[in-house]
Amino acid sequence: MSTGAPKSGSTGRKLPEVLASLDQDVLAMVISRAALPAILNTLCATIERHYSGILCSVLLLDSDGKTLRHGAAPSLPKEYSQAIDGAQIGPSVGSCGTAAFRRQPVIVSDIATDPMWADYRHLALPHGLRACWSMPISSQDGGVLGTFAIYYREPRNPDTEHQQLIAHAAHLAAIAIERDRAKAELSAAESRYRTLVERLPAITYVAELGASGRWHYVSPQIESMLGFSPAEWLADSSNWINRIHPEERQNVLAVEERFQKHRDLFQAEYRVFARDGRILWFRDEAVMLPTAEDQPSVMQGVMYDITERKRLEDQLRHSQKMEAVGLLAGGVAHDFNNLLMLIQAHNERLRASLVPNGAAQKESLGIEHAVTRAASLTGRLLAFSRKQVLQPKVMDLNEVLTEVAKMLDRLIEKNISVRVVPARQLWPLKADPGQIEQLIMNLAVNARDAMPAGGELFIETRNVEIDATHQALGEGVRSGRYLNLTVRDTGVGMNRETLAHMFEPFFTTKEPGKGTGLGLAIVYGVVKQLRGWTHVESQPGKGTTFEIYIPRAEEANVPAAVDKILDLSTVPKGTETILLVEDEDGIRELASAFLQGRGYMVLTAMDGNEALRIAEGHEDLIHLLVTDIVMPNVGGKELSQRLRQVRPQIKVLFMSGYPDHPVLANSDLAVQSTVLQKPFSLDMLAHKVRTLLDQG
Repeated sequence: MSTGAPKSGSTGRKLPEVLASLDQDVLAMVISRAALPAILNTLCATIERHYSGILCSVLLLDSDGKTLRHGAAPSLPKEYSQAIDGAQIGPSVGSCGTAAFRRQPVIVSDIATDPMWADYRHLALPHGLRACWSMPISSQDGGVLGTFAIYYREPRNPDTEHQQLIAHAAHLAAIAIERDRAKAELSAAESRYRTLVERLPAITYVAELGASGRWHYVSPQIESMLGFSPAEWLADSSNWINRIHPEERQNVLAVEERFQKHRDLFQAEYRVFARDGRILWFRDEAVMLPTAEDQPSVMQGVMYDITERKRLEDQLRHSQKMEAVGLLAGGVAHDFNNLLMLIQAHNERLRASLVPNGAAQKESLGIEHAVTRAASLTGRLLAFSRKQVLQPKVMDLNEVLTEVAKMLDRLIEKNISVRVVPARQLWPLKADPGQIEQLIMNLAVNARDAMPAGGELFIETRNVEIDATHQALGEGVRSGRYLNLTVRDTGVGMNRETLAHMFEPFFTTKEPGKGTGLGLAIVYGVVKQLRGWTHVESQPGKGTTFEIYIPRAEEANVPAAVDKILDLSTVPKGTETILLVEDEDGIRELASAFLQGRGYMVLTAMDGNEALRIAEGHEDLIHLLVTDIVMPNVGGKELSQRLRQVRPQIKVLFMSGYPDHPVLANSDLAVQSTVLQKPFSLDMLAHKVRTLLDQG
């Protein structure tokens, strides 16, 4: 049996010199980032060169913590290295498997007799391997990375110099393995980061501060969003500032200046021109990267495309604006109708005392005509504010279109060709016919005014089924079956600015006196009220197309009920008791005096609270409640409900300048109730009162 003295290949060489040579060769390769197999092979080959008779081996512990894999063994037989590749560590798995399992050195002096090799000696002995000393390769955190082993071709007892050599070699192997794994983890992390960055629905970048700061990196998304390849964008440092909308450039640069001063967080929203001319909104957020004092400040950030969010915000603001103007229009119409009611009532009483067919009576008729025209204007305001009284019914849109088409001959100039194409077997529509007439007329007149030099007006109806693929058609799009009304002209068209404001009330591009600006606003209000939406396409010089989508009626078509025609030649009288509630003093006094003059007993109240007190103190029957719907304190709806609880026989006649139709949605209220839309004549009031009182 040999001793621990060096063999002929290393006679006279001291261990420190060998270790110094190992350090120089191996660490130089680690620093130069050489491949791990090459480093481990160099480690083994260097030891084998200095110590003849030694065969070195490095096995790497797999990520499962159980399997040993081949790392390096330049002088071991390939068949043997392949045989032990994949061995599972355990308490008796040769020298290496046992060392990795125990986490301590294992020295086997004779493979042929040692029980730890009982299941593996048949692999080693045929290749002349008789002894194996193995050392675990430990990580800095105490884990096992693998094993470093030396084999001998004869039995060999422990040797201090060789044990020190193994320990030092295992330490160098640990440095190389941990460096390689750190590099692999860093590469994997970079790959994951790059994958994340390049899959984000945003543009990531690294750039120097300033209007023309150099861009160091930009993610590939810039091509799909703005139309520039990363190379094109990086080639010109002024791309960024030149592509920002001029209205936002100074503000963005001011935000960047504050960011450079305070170094907190860069946040800005601005518009950017894409390569194809599209304007996109971006939200830009960035942080400052650490740099040397003599180097330019560098920021790393993300640009999010918020164009769709901005579009939705604009729609919300527009909707809120329309709602606010609608409330204002409804309020104005209510007050104006009350004034018209007073004018009409006084004029009606005045005319009754005038000489028939006299000059004064003609003047009175002129006042009545003016009141009618003014009431028509308030009706348009109410249509816009969606507060008019409606009488929806199941109808055929084509029938309304046919009737409107007859009127268009008188409205459309001869230099405009009108083509109407009604669809066959059009689905039924539930709406107020007057609404639909007004909608078509407004669109047709708008198209006429857009073609002062003549052109073509095309009106078409068709059935349309909407699904998720139609979401781009506009705000409020929902799946289902719709009737489509298309009105197309070949007129002057509209630019983006006009398109953005076309539905706003009182917005008009016409000369003063040529339009009120309510036409398209009323179209918008009617379509919204019918739970539909409008899609508009227009370009300057290329005409305009309006597409109206209205849900189809599910119920079958039914004939419209025919209202009984009132005979206004005689004014009916009565003796019943009426409770008249109206907050407008003039209307209350006129109506009370008129009804009393027709023989009725009239109790008057200025609001719901006073009416309840009067009703409570009145012992006899009150046959009819005539009340305004909208009043301070207790309104007409609540008043009628509370009175019905104590006087179930009472009938109700509502009055209002803008009665909300949903007020009568409750079936209990609708029974024996009707509505008089202000302004109405006193004779009409008398007939409505008599009609209600005469009902069974």
